[in-house]
Amino acid sequence: MTVLRMMALMMLVAVPFGATAADPTPPEAADSAPGKYPELTDVIESFSKRTGRKFNLDPRVRAIPVFVGIDPNKITYEQLLATLTIHQYVSYVQDGVVIVVPDAIARQLPTRTFTDAHFKADDNEWVTLLLSPKKACAAPLVPILRPLMPQAGHLAADPQSGALIVVDRAANVRRIADLVEKIDKAASGQPDCGAGKSGS
Repeated sequence: MTVLRMMALMMLVAVPFGATAADPTPPEAADSAPGKYPELTDVIESFSKRTGRKFNLDPRVRAIPVFVGIDPNKITYEQLLATLTIHQYVSYVQDGVVIVVPDAIARQLPTRTFTDAHFKADDNEWVTLLLSPKKACAAPLVPILRPLMPQAGHLAADPQSGALIVVDRAANVRRIADLVEKIDKAASGQPDCGAGKSGS
């Protein structure tokens, strides 16, 4: 009888532990529950319906953005572009349609090209800028400025024309252009650039 009672007691004690192990739901699980935040594609679709803007999304565009203080249903175009930037996507406009793709292929995109450093574009729009320093040599500027750009961006110097080609988000392109202008003003005399070398 003693043995049977001990076995019965052990079974009763084991039940709560088994029940606990079968449902190990952490307190924070509710915060990551499906549906708490909308899919990025849903945010874009909602924005498109509200504004009439047309989008063409690469099938790899998948993310769940976390908004704090921003209503996804009232997001502005600038906020949407910033959201794409955070999740490593880029956009450009072609025939009135906003194309969204991973930023890994950003430098191959047919972005708008400017020759004036005071161009107008949304800060997170990818653009191409052709800069022509008057006194500074373009090629030596590449290793100085390239670390200021993301991996997806592009910076190269044409040794023949002495021009710099910059491909990046508009806000950073403006920063690069401003630095080139300041370096150019600090240079003295006529440049002796020689053959030079291009960088990427």
